[in-house]
Amino acid sequence: MPFIPCFLCGRKLEKKMSKVLKPYFVCDPCGIQIFVRRKKGIELLEAAFHNIEKAQIPYSVHARHLHEIQALLKEVDGVNAEIDKLGLSFFFNDEKLRIRNSLKTQRNNLLSHLEQMTKEEEEQTAKP
Repeated sequence: MPFIPCFLCGRKLEKKMSKVLKPYFVCDPCGIQIFVRRKKGIELLEAAFHNIEKAQIPYSVHARHLHEIQALLKEVDGVNAEIDKLGLSFFFNDEKLRIRNSLKTQRNNLLSHLEQMTKEEEEQTAKP
């Protein structure tokens, strides 16, 4: 079944056909709907499907990296939320300062991991 990737979440969107036999795609989690209504667009879409079949392995690698990056960003958001819950640091006792510093270290580690993943992705795509 032909598919295209959702540009927000990377999920595979399967091609569906409208009542008037025009292709469209829906990503239920994101709520995105993509309609291809003109002849030129339909021709380009069919050509893209032929190319996507050849690029199946690179797509699956890219999608896996995208999901890993999204998970890291969600974790960073969670750590930032915990830091925000603690409030301003000049009101902290020693225990809260240690907690805040631990959370900041965790955030730095997550961001370093994200940077490392990005560098590895760039190196893989730069290889011939």
